[in-house]
Amino acid sequence: MEKLINFFESVGNEFKKVSWPTQKELVDNTIIVVVFSIIVSAFIFGIDQVYSTVLEAIYNR
Repeated sequence: MEKLINFFESVGNEFKKVSWPTQKELVDNTIIVVVFSIIVSAFIFGIDQVYSTVLEAIYNR
């Protein structure tokens, strides 16, 4: 039981060392992640469409 108490005390001490982002930083970083995800998804979609078009052209000859 003492090990468990020590563990939770250590966790509490580690949480005190964490620097949490402000709300503005959190919102800005979330927007960056969402926009980047949309860009990467559009890029992968474009590549997939190109490959599909090329393969259809090859197999429909």
